[in-house]
Amino acid sequence: MERKYITYQHSEFSYLTCGNGNKVLVCLHGFGEDADTFSFLEQFLKNDYTVYAIDLPWHGKTNWNNQLTFPVKDMIGLLEQIIPHFNNCSIYLLGYSMGGRICLSLLERIPEKITKAVLLAPDGLKVNRWYKLATQTWLGNGLFKYTMRHPQWFGFIVDLLKRVKWINPSVAKFVHYYIDDEKMRTNLYRIWTTMRKFRPDLQQIKKKIAAHHIPVHLVFGSYDRVILSKHGFSFQKGTEKLVTVDVLAAGHQLLREKQAAFIISLLNNE
Repeated sequence: MERKYITYQHSEFSYLTCGNGNKVLVCLHGFGEDADTFSFLEQFLKNDYTVYAIDLPWHGKTNWNNQLTFPVKDMIGLLEQIIPHFNNCSIYLLGYSMGGRICLSLLERIPEKITKAVLLAPDGLKVNRWYKLATQTWLGNGLFKYTMRHPQWFGFIVDLLKRVKWINPSVAKFVHYYIDDEKMRTNLYRIWTTMRKFRPDLQQIKKKIAAHHIPVHLVFGSYDRVILSKHGFSFQKGTEKLVTVDVLAAGHQLLREKQAAFIISLLNNE
């Protein structure tokens, strides 16, 4: 893949591109990852697709200089600058985890531009009350910021909830992974706050999927304790003709070369 850069507002976005096919594919990575996670797909896509994999704010080689907010309209504006003939093309979406939430917001805002969406362990199918508190309210965001600077009290509560079996041990492990390291905590606050405007309205998305006849493929890992397949099946209700749900024998990390054939089959399946 070839790396390119583009200035949008006050920031410099990095993205990878490959292929010269007629189909345009936008790839959006997960939290803490970058566009390189899609590189293994190049050999399978370059003949049929023109691929754009974007480093999101605070990720990869993107140099983010804006305030801590990246609204959906700016994501669309960025795509307009990156993709030649954006107004005259139709887009395939491939999103993983946080990138799946962004894809859902794009389905809501520009459904007329979307041909198909393949979402791997997508965030956004269920509103997490803690995420909502931390990012959507002034008081909650202030507490979130304080906790990222002084995480000890929160870690104590997480461990207590694990001991009384109110939360799954894997969830507690996931939380500690992010709060026990200062750099990780800083990134968590920046990224969650910056990406808070991506709040997909699932009912509106279902209506627009139906109105524009957009196939949406949802893929989950059966061992994933963070993004649960049951939320995919809930979203599928009433849209079974357009929304498919697959559960693989895997954990949360579905963007791996061993899944390449399956991912490609979903993109190519008409």
